[in-house]
Amino acid sequence: WLDGTYMAQPFYMEYETRCNGMHGCIDSYKQFMNIQKHMKDAKTGLYYHGYDESRKMYWANPETGCSANFWLRAMGWFLVAMVDTLERMDNQLYYEYRAIMAMLKDAVDAMIAFQDAESGMFWQVVDKAGVEGNYLETSGSALFAYAVLKGVRLGYLPKRYTAYGEKAFYGTCDRHLGVGADGALQLGGICLVAGLGGATRRDGSLAYYFSEPIVENDAKGVGPLLLAYTEILAAQKQ
Repeated sequence: WLDGTYMAQPFYMEYETRCNGMHGCIDSYKQFMNIQKHMKDAKTGLYYHGYDESRKMYWANPETGCSANFWLRAMGWFLVAMVDTLERMDNQLYYEYRAIMAMLKDAVDAMIAFQDAESGMFWQVVDKAGVEGNYLETSGSALFAYAVLKGVRLGYLPKRYTAYGEKAFYGTCDRHLGVGADGALQLGGICLVAGLGGATRRDGSLAYYFSEPIVENDAKGVGPLLLAYTEILAAQKQ
């Protein structure tokens, strides 16, 4: 799964550079290159949510092994995975460091093409703007904002990309951050969860992604928004 890159690679890279003499760093790098090889869509530059090498899972394309659609939060975690892994890499890995950096910029450029012009947010299924059931989703938009703003701060992305990150952050706040009846902040528009496979037949279709619950104050939305806000504050200090 594309979003699984965040759950492993930044932590793997930090362990290898800090504790293990960098022995596994090339393995971590190869994980990203395999994703680029197998899961990147040549037409849009976006990455599919899942990939099955066996081509046997019911959600997998029998020819490519990829799932059918581009899920926003998976793309968001993937961008963050690249930024956070780069932050932990040693510059001794000259070629690999720059290859992941180029991969990051390419993926951000692909996302920018689908950024909603009015709100600055992104759609639950990234390339299906305006399709019935699709919606502007909070967690993935916040992850994009965090990845881009941090990428600019650390020199992985051009400074002009700040505008795209800020637009996603402030657009998400304007649309989905408010005050509830109890006077506490409420963050809405968060997809509770989405996956592939299992007994519930999560088939990766548009209908599936649109059917998952939309909730408030879930950590998968609040956390990324707070991370993006830390980058807004860091930019203000600079």
